[in-house]
Amino acid sequence: MAIAKEKAWNTSMEQFGDELKAIVERYDHADLLELGAGRWPSFRLDEMPSSIRSYTVNDISAEELALLPEGYDKARFDVSGDASEFANSYDVVFSRFLAEHVPDGEAMHRNVYKVLRQGGRAFHLIPTLYAVPFLVNKYLPDSISSRVLKTFSPRRSISPKFPAPYSACYANPDRMIKLLKSVGYREVTFRNFYGHFYYEKIPVLRAVHERFSEFAADREWNFFGTYAYIQATK
Repeated sequence: MAIAKEKAWNTSMEQFGDELKAIVERYDHADLLELGAGRWPSFRLDEMPSSIRSYTVNDISAEELALLPEGYDKARFDVSGDASEFANSYDVVFSRFLAEHVPDGEAMHRNVYKVLRQGGRAFHLIPTLYAVPFLVNKYLPDSISSRVLKTFSPRRSISPKFPAPYSACYANPDRMIKLLKSVGYREVTFRNFYGHFYYEKIPVLRAVHERFSEFAADREWNFFGTYAYIQATK
């Protein structure tokens, strides 16, 4: 038995690009905004549908945006701060693995709503509470959590460890849909994924985790989800 592919944690990452392109293709000459990408956009320009008009990259750091490859537009603002300069500017706004690092997740979603045009769509890939790996990342001091990551999941530990408050990053669909609709979105979908590679170095724990994740995914026990897609239409 294995987690159904459409609910497996790795599917959320592997299919993100295809999901995004399907959203973009709904718009003629779409203006895209990727949040928090700095010098490293998630996609090359030639990976996006040829019908797009622009691909803008956001970051809070002018230094990071200065290193952005040619062809991309830039939008410097704090995603949980003041985004009024860019109001009603984009058809699609997306992020992946940004939301957990934002100190005020609800403010981020309000800003995304603000910078979207009417009929525009937001798409986010987020890690969700209360998955154990993210609880460790959230609550343990950096000096301890970094050692835990190195022990349990060495491939994760090589990445820089940024502060991660996981504000408004929950696996409960009702809670998240209510939050997004309170911002003003008229249509919201939330899709949970299950499982994690966190226990890859501990065979017994890995086997138990994989088995339980299969069980939880089959019953849609969202409390035990690990990642999620959020899509919301203004």
